[in-house]
Amino acid sequence: MYLINKLEELRNKFKNNLIFIHTPKCAGTYVKPILSHLGIKNKGHNQAIKNEGINFTIVRNPIERFESLMNYRLGHQYPRNDWPENLKHVYKNKNITLNEIVSKMTDAQILEFSPYKTLIYWTKNVDIIITIDELPRLLEYFGYKYDENLFKKSNVSEKLRGKFNEKTKKRIKNLFNYDMLLYNKVIKTPY
Repeated sequence: MYLINKLEELRNKFKNNLIFIHTPKCAGTYVKPILSHLGIKNKGHNQAIKNEGINFTIVRNPIERFESLMNYRLGHQYPRNDWPENLKHVYKNKNITLNEIVSKMTDAQILEFSPYKTLIYWTKNVDIIITIDELPRLLEYFGYKYDENLFKKSNVSEKLRGKFNEKTKKRIKNLFNYDMLLYNKVIKTPY
């Protein structure tokens, strides 16, 4: 009941002024054309500003999110500036697996990707945090409807270097411990 009252309060205060905060590697590229179609503001990779409107974002499992980032980055021809210097050679050798690459990264290197940052960072000043499957229901609550069939997933990372094994998953889970707590809270308290 508290959640419903909070949503009503926000809706009344901001007259359905929804603002999307694009948390990297959490379906933002897929969501962008939907929001554009509906006339909903998209702040992109910028943090929310309190009392600017009803800020919302989408999050996903932090382990899957980091795996997606690694596969996405490794799908490019050349590394970005924030890629670890000691691992730039992996771009030339496609036989080096995702698990091998991550095992050679320090914890600090894993946490330094930009604009990636943590879920905790991206949810600061956000009023509503959902998973992608809750998007249609959230938008409908605020009076927006769209045909999901008109919008296809995009920017999906190919798994050319494989997927994380259990050892890598455990390490990422520990490194992103606070993100895991946040994500678990979000999925246990669906919109």
